[in-house]
Amino acid sequence: MKKYLFQVMIAAIMIGSTSKTIAQNVPVKKQHLTEEQIIEKRTNQMIQILMLDDATTAKFTPVYSQYLKEKMDCRKTALTERFKKNKEADVKTDADIDAMIQNQFTQSHKMLDIREKYYTKLRKVLSPKQILKIYQTEKQDQRKMVKEMFKRRMQQQNKQNKR
Repeated sequence: MKKYLFQVMIAAIMIGSTSKTIAQNVPVKKQHLTEEQIIEKRTNQMIQILMLDDATTAKFTPVYSQYLKEKMDCRKTALTERFKKNKEADVKTDADIDAMIQNQFTQSHKMLDIREKYYTKLRKVLSPKQILKIYQTEKQDQRKMVKEMFKRRMQQQNKQNKR
């Protein structure tokens, strides 16, 4: 009798532990944020990093939100152009490569113009040290995103190689 009871308990433990491990393997789909949600989240993050008071936050939020929106729009147009050109032809002529490089220069100038335009607006609200902190944080975030993208590409390649 004890032998059967012991076997039943072992079987119950094994079944219970398997269901827990199976439940952990269910993939969770991440919800993609809208552009407005991303801007709001980044603005709130920057307010916390800069430790702004309420009065400064009220002045800072609309300016920084508009700054982020313009930067995102600029990047979005550049990415769509680049994606179209990459999809059109795999073999590029010297003229295509030259045009691509010229477009990258144009893109860089647009981004610089946006940063200069909003520097003067942010300067009315923040100190130069705070603005530098914004730029440093943006650069760190960009590095993290590049690292994460590289990591995901490597994971995808590993999955494809295993197949």
